[in-house]
Amino acid sequence: MLTFVTPTINIQIMRNFSFFFALALLAWGWTSCSSSKLITQSAQFSKEIKSQFAPDSRTSIYHIESIKNGKSVILRGETNIPEAKAALIAKLKQAQVAYVDEIKLLPDPNLPKTYGIVQLSVANLRSKPAVSSGLETQALMGMPLRVFKKESHFYLVQTPEKYIKWMNAGALALKTKAEFDEWARAPKVIFVDKLGFAYAQPDNKGLIVTDLLAGNILRRINADGDFTKVALPDGTPAFVLTEKIMNYEDWLDSRKLSPENIEKAAYAYLGTPYVWGGTSGKGLDCSGFTKNVFLQNGIMLPRDASQQVLVGKEIPLDNQLKNLQKGDLLFFGRKATPTKKERVTHVGIYLGNGKFIHAGVDKAKVAIESLFEGEPDFAENRLKSLLRAKRIVGYVGALGVETVGKTMYEE
Repeated sequence: MLTFVTPTINIQIMRNFSFFFALALLAWGWTSCSSSKLITQSAQFSKEIKSQFAPDSRTSIYHIESIKNGKSVILRGETNIPEAKAALIAKLKQAQVAYVDEIKLLPDPNLPKTYGIVQLSVANLRSKPAVSSGLETQALMGMPLRVFKKESHFYLVQTPEKYIKWMNAGALALKTKAEFDEWARAPKVIFVDKLGFAYAQPDNKGLIVTDLLAGNILRRINADGDFTKVALPDGTPAFVLTEKIMNYEDWLDSRKLSPENIEKAAYAYLGTPYVWGGTSGKGLDCSGFTKNVFLQNGIMLPRDASQQVLVGKEIPLDNQLKNLQKGDLLFFGRKATPTKKERVTHVGIYLGNGKFIHAGVDKAKVAIESLFEGEPDFAENRLKSLLRAKRIVGYVGALGVETVGKTMYEE
């Protein structure tokens, strides 16, 4: 017969253990709740700072997260806006939130050179540091860049219109601040023909150093008859036909923004292929087209249609488009509903009499269409999606309309 012996249990010990276990659970729960509250509060502060200082991720960098660290939070990430970091830390201090600062301010302090000049006739900028990543925009030779960091063979750069994307290392000439300032002060020329070349010798039948597009900027060395000796941004010497260039400062002074000059520049791109992300004579998307047309007229428009709609004078629309004038920007997209906001997705340039010129994916090129029903080139889908019109002519220096001269070599 088996006998089972039940051990004697000290009831008082069990009670003491239960009491201290309950206290431990309570303390753990309070600490966990407190830490969660810190994270939530810190994250909310960061969201507010981002909304204030970096509302558009296309033109600013602000990637900061809050990580639990006992009774404090670790602030980890990066930004190119020192004021944003300072404001976030000030909020945490005011709320008496303990923190560990691991925020990296860009440009990366380990980069020896944090300025650059576009080295190719047109350089591609991508959404990620990989050649397989989507094309987001382009920049023309001679355009200045702010360089923030390097990853693999790509640099994260900012263009004169403040757009921030990744550029292949071979597409830019890196500069120190002193080297950049020297380039900015140096005499330069701008290529004014639609397409051309720079040669190794003053001979247009000789070896080609690079192709050139309208808007390319090079350093001027000296002029000698039919050819002008220039230097590419990395210092490579070359020769360009003198008739195809202008002194950069003279070009800036000669820009006269008018409806007629906008129309002339727009017509020069008729038939140019539609390329998503394109902003040059080799290929254009809708806002790349408008941006380039106004660039030829001395105006630095923002990059995307949804950004361009924020500048200039709002012009009321009516069925006959009576308020519009040649050169106005037309914006298209999804109209606002009770549950959805308006969304601008396309832009073109008004030519008068219901006609507009644009780079559209439907035509796959720069083309002219009409907003008037009954016309042979009537674009019904564009009429239905017409949202707004903005006027740039007459508002240079106001309402967000900036000149190339003001933005090109300013930080």
